[in-house]
Amino acid sequence: MSFRFDITKATEVACDLLRREGGVMNIMKLIKLVYALDRLSIQRRGIPVVGGTYFSLPNGPITSELLDLINSGTLWGEDECRWEEFISDRQNHEIGLQEAKIGTEHLAPSEIRLIGEIYAEHGGKDQWQLRDWSHERCEEWTPMVRGRDRIPLAKMARAVGLNDAQIQQIEQDAEELNFVEAALHA
Repeated sequence: MSFRFDITKATEVACDLLRREGGVMNIMKLIKLVYALDRLSIQRRGIPVVGGTYFSLPNGPITSELLDLINSGTLWGEDECRWEEFISDRQNHEIGLQEAKIGTEHLAPSEIRLIGEIYAEHGGKDQWQLRDWSHERCEEWTPMVRGRDRIPLAKMARAVGLNDAQIQQIEQDAEELNFVEAALHA
C-alpha cells in the first residue's frame, strides 16, 4: 500500500526546491530531496507530501512517479499535469524553472516548513553527497548493483521510528485516501 502520487504537489515542491537552489538543479539531487521530504513527512505527520511508489535503485531510494515525470514531462493518465509549463526538459542531468509564477496553494503550511527544513539540512549537498547520505541513513533502502526493488510504505515508516500501531494507521489512511481519490476521479 502506498499513498497516491500527487502530481500537483510534486510540481509545486519541485518548483519551490528549484527556486531555493537558484532556478536550476541536478536531477538526482531533486529526486533525493523529494524522497527525504516524504520520509520526514511520514515520520512527523504520518503522511507524505508528494506520495507515490518508492523504489531502491543503485544510487539510493527514489519516488518512481517523480522520476517518470522528470524523464517525460508528463504521466500517463494524468489529465492535470502542468509540469512542463513550469519545469524545463532535462539537459545535462539538470532541470530548471521555466515559469517562476507557480505558487504553493496546494501545499499546507506544515509542508512548506518541511520543505524549508529539508533544504536547510541538505540543500548545500550535491547529488553524490545526497546519494551517500541516503545509503547511510535510509535503512529501508536495499543496496543494488542494477535494477530496482520496491520499498513498502511500512518499511519506510519503520525505518523512521514508527511503531506497529502507527504503521497500521498509516496504511489504513493510505487505503482510505486512495479510495476517495479513485471515487472522485472516476
